[in-house]
Formats: sequence, C-alpha cells, structure tokens
Amino acid sequence: MYELLFHPQVDKELEKLPKSTIKTLKEFHLLEIARAPFVMGIPLSGPLSRFRKYVFSHKGISYRIAFEIDKDTRTVYILMVGKREGFYERLERRTRGL
Repeated sequence: MYELLFHPQVDKELEKLPKSTIKTLKEFHLLEIARAPFVMGIPLSGPLSRFRKYVFSHKGISYRIAFEIDKDTRTVYILMVGKREGFYERLERRTRGL
C-alpha cells in the first residue's frame, strides 16, 4: 500500500464538497488509490502528463482526483480534488513550478 500525502489546498477543496461525498471519498476512493495507484489512475496528457487522474461519480456528479506517484518512496501525492468543470485548468495553474 502507498502512503497518501496531500497538497495544502486539498483540505479547502474538500470543505466545499457535500459531506456524503467526502465520506465516500475517504472511505473508498482514496483507499483504492493507495492500494493500486498505477491501476486506478489514468495518465493525463500534454503538460500534465506526469500526473494521473482518478474519476468517480457521486449522486450524479462527476469528480476528479489528480495525483502524482513516487515509486521510490511508495508515496502518492494528492494534488487536487474537485468537480470536472474547470478541473484541468486549475490543476495546470496549481502544478506550475512543481
């Protein structure tokens, strides 16, 4: 199992989500990523190609989790969590300079 680390902004993003979505996210989706990040994550393309995404729906709304994997330390760095709308533009801004 991989260790999960979170970008400082992820806490603020989670606060904006419904409580039931946060519960599902923590009790299921993040555990799935920690267990098998290479299987669960879909590689992104273009300037975000070093990152992966995990896609899930909850109550009819599509969400994304963007992350980066460090094989050497067996760590997954969760970069961003949110709804699909505007997700990739925000992710690109957040990851500039990383």
